[in-house]
Amino acid sequence: MQKSLVIIACFLITFSMGSLHAFSTLIENIEAQTAVGRMASSLVYSTAIVNVTIAVFFGHIIYRRLSSLSIIGLIAILPIIGIFIVNTESWIGWITGYGIFFGLASGLGYGFSLYAVSNITSKEKLGLALGSVTASYAFGALIFSLLYPIFIDRFSFKVGYSIGVILISILVLVALILFLSSKIQLTKNSSKKHEIQTNNPSFIRLWFGYYFGVFAGLLAIGHAVPIIKTVGGSPTIAITSITLMSLGSGLAGIYSGFLADRFGCKNPLILILITSAFSLAILTIFIDIKLTLFLMIIVATLYGAIIAIYPTLVAKLFGLEKSAWAYGKIFTAWGFAGLTAPSIAGFFYEHSDNYSSSLLLAAILSAIAAIIIWRLPSKA
Repeated sequence: MQKSLVIIACFLITFSMGSLHAFSTLIENIEAQTAVGRMASSLVYSTAIVNVTIAVFFGHIIYRRLSSLSIIGLIAILPIIGIFIVNTESWIGWITGYGIFFGLASGLGYGFSLYAVSNITSKEKLGLALGSVTASYAFGALIFSLLYPIFIDRFSFKVGYSIGVILISILVLVALILFLSSKIQLTKNSSKKHEIQTNNPSFIRLWFGYYFGVFAGLLAIGHAVPIIKTVGGSPTIAITSITLMSLGSGLAGIYSGFLADRFGCKNPLILILITSAFSLAILTIFIDIKLTLFLMIIVATLYGAIIAIYPTLVAKLFGLEKSAWAYGKIFTAWGFAGLTAPSIAGFFYEHSDNYSSSLLLAAILSAIAAIIIWRLPSKA
């Protein structure tokens, strides 16, 4: 029962912090409010991605030095502070309040939840547990993509966004109460210097395997609307597809975690990456709206599976004691992919007026990622 309270608390935290990725529902209102263009408003989200990565990167230090309750309290408070800053209605206010404060809270919530669940879950069920945490993060993005427009339409952009963030912080505070009720003390990492070297072959392979593997998903998700429009899809169809892509990505976290427990991480990841490469290659050949919708959902779902399996893969290769440190370093690959994939896709589109080159590049990188994972140790 005590462990169940911690797991539910972590689900609430990641669900709430996943709302950061509902940014696409805010971007047009940010542009109107701050009088900036699409590139400048997109930098708000890019800043958030950087700070999510920073929080996960340094997470192992925070988990060691602060109590669990202090960390959860910080996760709840940072977005509230951000409200006051973004309500200055300036671009720099959004960069600071959303990009920095909310970004750090989101990364801290995601990383801490993985750390907490790893500490209380048996090795036999670790994949499902960590996959479910990642799935909850994706579901938060999905649900708040639906809630934000409702709040904004009912009230105003300023008030609607504030209501959304207050709801997010309330959910985190509920998680804090559940954590307090569990009376579980998490095992703190040793303060001794970790022995893993970042030039370790397995470490390097994991980093590049992650970067190449998530590149395709982040490209597809980041440019889903224009990709679908280029093959004749309407805005309504594009929005519907984004919802289904988010749903697929979230569900993937649950079943991929089960696969990792049953068959290990290595073989499912190789199959996922090969399927992603094949799907992306087909997208470059055939121009059909129904096929494009189906394959875009497949690519997004496979992306969700990759990011759900990776924490378990890292834990298996480096051990639970060092997994928070190792995953924090490897997670920088996700942040780098989040910054480069959408930009590269935009660059190719501007020079060719289509997404064929971008999708082909993503297919090649997915195939390379499969080869990298194949070369990992057999225990993965």
